[in-house]
Amino acid sequence: MTMSSLNGKVALITGAGQGLGAYYAQVLARNGASVVLSGRSIEKLNKVAERINNNGGKAFPFLLDVADCNGFDGKIEEIIQKVGPVDILVNNAAVSEDKNIFDISQHDWDLHMDTNLRGLFFLSQSVAKHMKTRPQGGNIINIAAINGDHIRKNCIPFSVSKAGVIHLTKAMAYELIEHKIRVNAISLGLFASESVSQWLQNDPKAQDYVDRIPIKRAGQLSDIEGPLLLLASEASSYMVGTILKVDGGFSIDVFMNIDI
Repeated sequence: MTMSSLNGKVALITGAGQGLGAYYAQVLARNGASVVLSGRSIEKLNKVAERINNNGGKAFPFLLDVADCNGFDGKIEEIIQKVGPVDILVNNAAVSEDKNIFDISQHDWDLHMDTNLRGLFFLSQSVAKHMKTRPQGGNIINIAAINGDHIRKNCIPFSVSKAGVIHLTKAMAYELIEHKIRVNAISLGLFASESVSQWLQNDPKAQDYVDRIPIKRAGQLSDIEGPLLLLASEASSYMVGTILKVDGGFSIDVFMNIDI
């Protein structure tokens, strides 16, 4: 078994029905993990699970809305009974909507905080309750964003929630390492998701934005595979509370705040 092998591990990924979450699940499955796909659309989750299973992996879809914390303990119990104890939790589910400061409603604010931060914490708490009872502990990976460190216009709720994720990662790591639970985060720059790809194609200002990134392009899905496997495996056994930036050098430039 190599340091990056995930054979015999169970990984729970939130927001796994599409985009980056679906990709994370495929990467972990290819490297030996049984993946639990969670999200709000069983149709989307089934499609991702079918793709993984047809390629020789093991995937199990479960309905789970991270903005609704009430049923987390019961859902984790169900996952453990049907798949096995969770070794790796990838907190990927998030919402992002750009609005001017005067147009942000209480609903907008609550949606971002409940999904991106509150749900992340309480799901982690539910999973960690079980991880701490096992001699090997566990591994939690939070998906942060460079918006949590660097500000751009029309992005207040998302930026504040991701800043919370970054700080929460460090706080959780400090408390949970005594139970052999490692907590780290991947902080993403501009990645070519479906919505970002549409923006790149349709907004004339988009290319100016991309040109300011030192690497001169948006991130591709394959750019996340190495960092994800590093944090998910024993290759990162001495990494605790680390915020791993995967942004093409985006956060180096303090003058990135151009009007988009």
